Order: sequence, then C-alpha cells, then structure tokens
Amino acid sequence: MAEVKKVQRSTGGSDKSVAGVQGIYRGQPVVIVQDSSLSAIQLASNIAGFEATKKKLREPLLQRHIVSKKVFQEKEKVLVNYTERLGQGKQSRRYKEVYADLARQRYKPEYRSEENQDALRDILLYKIAENFGEVTEQDNILEYALATHAIERETFATEIVQVKKMIEFFSNPPANTVNVGFANSEHMKWTEKLTALENSLQTSDSFKTQLLCARELLQKTHKQEIRDGYNLIPKAAAVLNQQYGDGGATVSAVSFAATYRDEVLSMTNPLDVFETFIRRQEKKRESFRPYIDSMIALFGIDMASANPSRSQEELQNVRDGLFRIEICGQIYDSIGTLGRNIRRMFSKNISQNQSQ
Repeated sequence: MAEVKKVQRSTGGSDKSVAGVQGIYRGQPVVIVQDSSLSAIQLASNIAGFEATKKKLREPLLQRHIVSKKVFQEKEKVLVNYTERLGQGKQSRRYKEVYADLARQRYKPEYRSEENQDALRDILLYKIAENFGEVTEQDNILEYALATHAIERETFATEIVQVKKMIEFFSNPPANTVNVGFANSEHMKWTEKLTALENSLQTSDSFKTQLLCARELLQKTHKQEIRDGYNLIPKAAAVLNQQYGDGGATVSAVSFAATYRDEVLSMTNPLDVFETFIRRQEKKRESFRPYIDSMIALFGIDMASANPSRSQEELQNVRDGLFRIEICGQIYDSIGTLGRNIRRMFSKNISQNQSQ
C-alpha cells in the first residue's frame, strides 16, 4: 500500500523552505523535492546583468520613440473629429505637420524664459496663419492642438508613474533579489529618466498655456467671424454637395462660406458687393451666374436652418440685397451680350466693306 505524504523541509542556512513528497510506493522509497522557483521579474532581475554584457550596443529602449496603439488611436480619433468638423478630411497630413511645427517651438531656448512667452504666443499664431488663411481654420487647428496635447500630457503622466515604480523596485535590491551593483546602476538610470520626464511635463504645460493664450487672442480679435465660420461652413459644404456632388466643386466649403460671410452678410450696399465681384472677376474670370446662384442657395439654407447666422430682420435685408445684386448681374450680362453683338455686327460690316 502506498504511503506517500507531503513534506515541508527547511533549506540549510536559509529561512525559506521547500515543498515535496516522500514515502513508500509499491515497496520503493520515494523522495521528490519541488524546488521553489523565482517569479519572472525576480529571474529577469538576476540574469539582467549577465545578459547585458552579451547584447550588442544599440539604442536604449527608453530612448526609442514608441507610441502605444491606444495613444495612436486616440490621436487619430481627435484628428478625424477636427478635420471633418470643417470638411477637411483630405488635409489630415497638413494638420499633423502644423501641430508638429507648433510643438517644436516650445523646445527653443529663446522661448523658455517668462519674458518671452508673448513672443512664443505670437510665433504660434504666425505659424498657423502661414498654413491656414481663414480665421475659423486657425481656431480649429488650435482646438486640435489642445486636444492632441492633452493626450500627450496624459502619456507623460503615465510614464512618470511607471518610472517611479521602477525606482522604488531598484531601491531595495535584497527584497527583490537583485544584484546590488546592477540595482544601483538601474536606479541612477531611472532617476535620470524621471528628471527628464518631469522637465518635459513642465515644458508641455507651458506649451498648453501658450496655445490657450493664442486661442484667446484669436477669438478676442475675430470672435464673430469664427462663430460665423463654424455656423456656415457645414451649410456651405451641403450646398456644394448639392450643386457639384462629391469632388466636383472648384472651391472649398471654407472659402465659399468665408465669401458669403465677408461679402453677403456684411454688405451695406448691394452695388459694392457687385463691384467687388467685378474686380475679382478680372483676375479669376469667375462667372456671375454660378456665383449668385451659390450665394442664394447658401442664403436659403442659412435662413431656414435652426441656427441662422443672423436675426430674421437682418437676413431679410440680406435677401433684398441679393435680389438687387441679381438684377445688377442680369443688366451686366445683358449689356455684355449687347456689346458683343454690336462688336460682331461692326466686324461683319467692316469685313463686307473690305471685300467690296
């Protein structure tokens, strides 16, 4: 009969014990001792010093730029939200490049002192204006920059927590069965990493402050224009989609909405608006009929919407002005047709007289 039982033996010179079994099985003595095994972290700590001497020299893992899948997805989601907000999905790459350019400014030594913070704010606004000419676009890229910065800052904070845990781990080599010399080296390395991360976090917070200051100044200077832009650009995109379908329009929804806002909504004299169109026509050779039809279509959507850009009384005045502009255009086209007919008739008579 088998008589096998579990035993607990003390290891010599140690306060640890090992588990096992011993006894008689089928008349044969059995002694099986199960050695205690180290955890994966302890085992890795014990052999880390030996493995480090065998590895080829390469860039340390902590110095490699690695973006986790979660952070990447969050940034892409923010990018989609802010580009689609103004119908600029095709400009995603441009948004990323502008943000990267803005973020680089914070590391320049000349902008780190307190007295240069206004200069940094102005530089940010200048860089944005270089790439986006319309104020609503500029406000949108600032909003995108703030949202992206929030994700990056959270990543910094998470890394700092992880680094502090590593410092704590290497601060007590005996408890974690780590070689003392290796632990001291690692402790110094992680401490330097913590200092670098905390400096980066401080610079990141300063960058956020300047983004907020830039947005505040922009909105203070162009408050109504920015508000109109967010209101009108989606409506302008709907008009262009109705008139030209996907990809058929020669102008963007942003420029279309800006023209409607700056020329139609702000007009005091319809003749001035028509004169502005004529001057622009000389350079762009723009046809009046598509121009006035597009403006009337956008006005109709604007007036019928749940959030019209102006009061009903103001929009009624705009409607009357558009009617007068349309009459001016009809007269202009009629005179142009008459002029062409007269020139054609005179050229025909001149050719007949020359032939005789």
